[in-house]
Amino acid sequence: MTTEMRASAREMRHMVGRYLHARNCPGYAVNAVRDAIMAAQAEGADAVSEMERLHDQYDGARTSFEVIAANAAGDRVELDGRGTPALLLAPALIDELVLALGAGATEVQIVNTPGVWLFESLGDYAAVRGVAFDFRRAAHGDGTGEDGAILIPRRIAKTPVHPAESAAGPAMRRILLDGYVMDADQFWRLFHESNEALTPDSELSRRHAGSQLYDEDGNLLGEVSEETYLHLRRDESDPERAVLA
Repeated sequence: MTTEMRASAREMRHMVGRYLHARNCPGYAVNAVRDAIMAAQAEGADAVSEMERLHDQYDGARTSFEVIAANAAGDRVELDGRGTPALLLAPALIDELVLALGAGATEVQIVNTPGVWLFESLGDYAAVRGVAFDFRRAAHGDGTGEDGAILIPRRIAKTPVHPAESAAGPAMRRILLDGYVMDADQFWRLFHESNEALTPDSELSRRHAGSQLYDEDGNLLGEVSEETYLHLRRDESDPERAVLA
């Protein structure tokens, strides 16, 4: 028997963000991808399960489409994911819809983007950014329609933001009030995996707050830099990559 639980928006935001960091999702993309996952989950998609399914595909992943003018008239644009999972391209999709509308496009075709079904659950996410779209699957490649779709975008007035209400649309506002209903085993599995992104526990880590380092009696010793922490040091064989000690 599956046990369900409710997870608050705050706890989900922490867990999803840490999980993406722990799986080496490109750091600059984590917050945007996290927010798209939370928005899609709020609209009924099982985005968290998709996030977990892709656990080994984040490291070095692309986060943008290849954009191709699909016809001479310029009213149709093709976005080629080149095999990148839709989950990682969700934030880029909305940016590209805005640009396509600005260029006069009336149709956006998405190809080579596994998990394209996720985009159908980004209505609120798009609306607060001033874009709406109609979504339909489009057979592509093997003909299954799993990696292709056609979107008909249109510009709309941005969803108004009111005090004490969510800036992410009505679905996220409901989540802020009610939380996410989650499979308990899945939540705690991802929670513990996401903790891999945290600073390893040590005597040093228990005696500092932010960049301020204290001794065992609570006396301020001074400021520390990232070089103090082995887990943030660079791998000498690959200076562009941060590794865990």
